[in-house]
Amino acid sequence: MKRVLTFLAIMLLPLSVMAMTPVSDSTLSDVTGQAGVNINADLTMNIAIGTMAWGDADGIHGFNDPNGGMSPWTTVAAGGYVGVTGFNITNLRIKARETDGHGVYFSSAMIKPITIDVATGTKNGVANVTFVRFGLGSLQVSMDAMSFGVQMGATTALGQVLGTVNMGAMSLYFSPKSYIDIYAHAGCGVNFDFNVIVDEFNLTYVSWGDTDGLAGVAHTGTVTWIDATGTAGYVGLQNLTVGGPITIAGSVAIDVVSVATNGGVYGGSGLAPFLHQTATTVVHISFPANFSINVTGPIRANVNLAADRTLTTTAHTLGDIYISGLNITVAQGSWVDIWAH
Repeated sequence: MKRVLTFLAIMLLPLSVMAMTPVSDSTLSDVTGQAGVNINADLTMNIAIGTMAWGDADGIHGFNDPNGGMSPWTTVAAGGYVGVTGFNITNLRIKARETDGHGVYFSSAMIKPITIDVATGTKNGVANVTFVRFGLGSLQVSMDAMSFGVQMGATTALGQVLGTVNMGAMSLYFSPKSYIDIYAHAGCGVNFDFNVIVDEFNLTYVSWGDTDGLAGVAHTGTVTWIDATGTAGYVGLQNLTVGGPITIAGSVAIDVVSVATNGGVYGGSGLAPFLHQTATTVVHISFPANFSINVTGPIRANVNLAADRTLTTTAHTLGDIYISGLNITVAQGSWVDIWAH
């Protein structure tokens, strides 16, 4: 027996040594596998933000400004802020979709996680482009409600209330065919290719509110139309449904460029003298291929006036909206420039 065990040990020794030997690249190339990242989550969260503000520190510089200016209006030197307050989302849920939106459950083959892959192929007619593909999976996004106030003010405290924005229960169902590709272009720059398909979108209400009505001011003439006791009022859409699929497809490119002196209109030969600049930096957003948003429809909603944000208390319907379908196409070669002044 001892001789048998010794013989087996001698025979297995080369195999154990081989197992600890580094594997060459040529050997690895013969191994077939599948790479990529799957992500599956079921997240429920509440989001609350106090104030978010955008500020313009120097107001408006008009042509009558002795230092020059961009706008054909009177100079207003004091700046200000615009933003939102009391931003709240309740029961925002992001999870893998299990139904078709009508209570019919998918087969397990249709339930897809979020995926991340890196590949090299042809993009916008250019070969050997490496890109990251984010597959959105059979994603379902829903929430119970969202609300925020829209305000302006001389400081970040804001305080001058324009009104409130309110949204009710929402459900959004993505097709598992949806993805977004991200890659570089022509040196340095970011391209996004969209192929996003939303099978269904529902929203119980979306409303704009005036929380204090006429603020104690009576609307009178020969007769009193509205007395000073008026309170909050809301206008908006109730039971908004958008028949799918909703398809977002096409390419968007983003570049940031610093334009030198006399480098075109932005660089000194046109606008720059009015901007107190000899050069400027521009965000250039372009569309290297057609970009389209196609809604199969129909789109339906009631237009309501009411005393509450949900458009149900003492509600009155102005009418209903019906749109059979909607298509928006941004033509290839279109662009938008954004810069400071």
